Amino acid sequence: MTPAPRVRRLRTTAVAAAALAAVVLTTGCDADAQPALPDKGQAKTALPAVAAPADGTASSTGTVDWKGAAYGALDCYPREQWVADGFPAEAWDAETVQTTAVDVTGDGAGEVLVQVICPAPTSTRANHVVVFDVTTPQPRLLGVLGDDLFHPQADVTTEGTTVTLSGPTVAGDDPYCCPGHWGTVTYEWTGSRFVVASMDEVRGTRPATAQRLADGEYVGMLHSVGHDRFTVDLVEWFEGEDAAAACRQDGVPNDGYAWCNDYYVRNPDRQALGLHVAGSATVSYLDLMTMETVEVDDVAELGGTYWVSTDADVAGYTRFRSDDGVVTELESIYTP
Repeated sequence: MTPAPRVRRLRTTAVAAAALAAVVLTTGCDADAQPALPDKGQAKTALPAVAAPADGTASSTGTVDWKGAAYGALDCYPREQWVADGFPAEAWDAETVQTTAVDVTGDGAGEVLVQVICPAPTSTRANHVVVFDVTTPQPRLLGVLGDDLFHPQADVTTEGTTVTLSGPTVAGDDPYCCPGHWGTVTYEWTGSRFVVASMDEVRGTRPATAQRLADGEYVGMLHSVGHDRFTVDLVEWFEGEDAAAACRQDGVPNDGYAWCNDYYVRNPDRQALGLHVAGSATVSYLDLMTMETVEVDDVAELGGTYWVSTDADVAGYTRFRSDDGVVTELESIYTP
């Protein structure tokens, strides 16, 4: 029996350079946290060397100014500019980063992951993870992760050649102070760069609940889509006389339009579910420009269309069928 992968939390003392199956980083550690650098291995495809400050290069003791290196990669506010613009130096100095050493490229030589939030004088900045190759005399940038969702503070895990950021996100009309969504994005190393392997974002303060639905037909609003999976907010769907009856029961005025006559929707909980799509599923959507049905090979291709949104006020409705715990059919519902 294969043992469960070990999980390690970032801490402020030195971190051993071991290739872990899973690593967890959490915010709040000191900027001086220094991971042990891994042994040199084969060279990785990388971007040019990081332009770090004078004290940010590798020294004979193996120490690196990871704050300076990460700030340079993210184009954060330099200390000199921060002070020159009239902001207190101690506020910039108080900002910290977290570091850990783990192999996320799969070549047997660990990289250094730096979790960082750039200081900002006004609005909140998003949490990022900057990945460095340290098998060269000076750290080399492999990737900047975190641009795809706005995490004010993220939990970061790695497993194999993937890095995942998850937690509350700012999206839609959310103010920067108060995230109203929950997002998860996973990046995968392709051998030359990191790409988005999957991404989910749903309204609320918790992730989408994985669920196995009973066989049957359902209607909902798609919040996010990924390869062979999606998150959906299920609704109670009524048509024709059933719609009119449901409106009367709910005390909703019937003005003679499509709402309450052609269709009506109840959405009691607004909780998103995570569902898997069968590889042989029939997936299509309505192109509102041409009013033609478009068939796609993967539900992920619905991303960017009208039919995927976390905004309940503008989202379209989708009908799908579940068989044996997976979605086998999915299509848009046109509502006048």
